[in-house]
Formats: sequence, C-alpha cells, structure tokens
Amino acid sequence: MQAHLETDRLWLCAWELGDVAAARPIFGDSKVMRYINGGTPRSDEQIRDSILRQQNHFRTRGFCLWKLLLKSDGRLIGDCGLQPLELDGASEIEIGWRLAKDQWGRGLVTEAARVALRHAVDYAHLERVIAIAMPENRASLRIMEKLGMNYERASQKDGFPIVVYARHFAEGLPL
Repeated sequence: MQAHLETDRLWLCAWELGDVAAARPIFGDSKVMRYINGGTPRSDEQIRDSILRQQNHFRTRGFCLWKLLLKSDGRLIGDCGLQPLELDGASEIEIGWRLAKDQWGRGLVTEAARVALRHAVDYAHLERVIAIAMPENRASLRIMEKLGMNYERASQKDGFPIVVYARHFAEGLPL
C-alpha cells in the first residue's frame, strides 16, 4: 500500500494524530469551511475524529483524503482524496478537497485531485467516483469539470442543497 503520492508541487501523505495542530488553521477557518460542514469550523476533537476516519480508510481501502504538504516548505495546506460517502441511499466513493486560503487560485487542488483519483482508480479499480458541492461553490464545480466529471443531479446532504457530479472509468481511460 502506497503511503504517499507526489505531484510537481505537493506531497499527498497519510494522516497522523500529531497533525491536529497543523490542521487547525485550515479546518478551523470559517472561510475554508464555508461550503463544508455548513460553514462551521471544526474543533480539535472533530479534527482528530476526521484524522482517525481517514487513517481507517487508508488502512482498509488503500486511499483516503490525503493531507497535502507543500514541497517547498513542508507546510500542511489542506487535504484531497477519496473516501466513502452515503448519499441518497447509495454507497458511493467521493473525491473531495479543502485548501488553506493563502493557496487558493494556484491550481493545487486540481493537481492533487488528478493524482489522488488516478491512484484510487488504479489501486481499487473504481468504476465510478462522485464529487458533491453546494451549487454556489463555483471553484469546486470548476475543479470537478477539470477532472472530467459531469453534472448528474441535485440532492441534499446534511440538510444543505448540493449538486452531484460523477465520472465513470473504463480500462485505460485517461485522467
């Protein structure tokens, strides 16, 4: 099982419990969380629970929402990857991301998402991956489109309206 992935500018690494303090400025930022979790910043306990969940996904599935580290300085700047999601009565695999404000607009999420998606498809032989976003989250919708995902439907998650994008994979389909 591969413990990290790499892009030109990023390392995608498995989480450690010691990452709570480094994740706090991101998970605790109401602007970063605006379209996630109803805009509610996460407490240290919630960050710890998220890390434990991602560690379990990595251990049992070989993929997770990886922590993102800048190669230039090793700083934790967010997360990106895949995880299971229950939505509309179905078990899905979702690709998602969260990025520190000072890193927005640099193409880092698209860079990380392509590598995370390729790894999960190759490793777990996924045939379908979805992404969800609140309809007003234009930045995430653009990333979904860059990943070759297509609008599938409107839905709700935790009482919030969302849109669901999906991508189906066939043998040899490029990312």
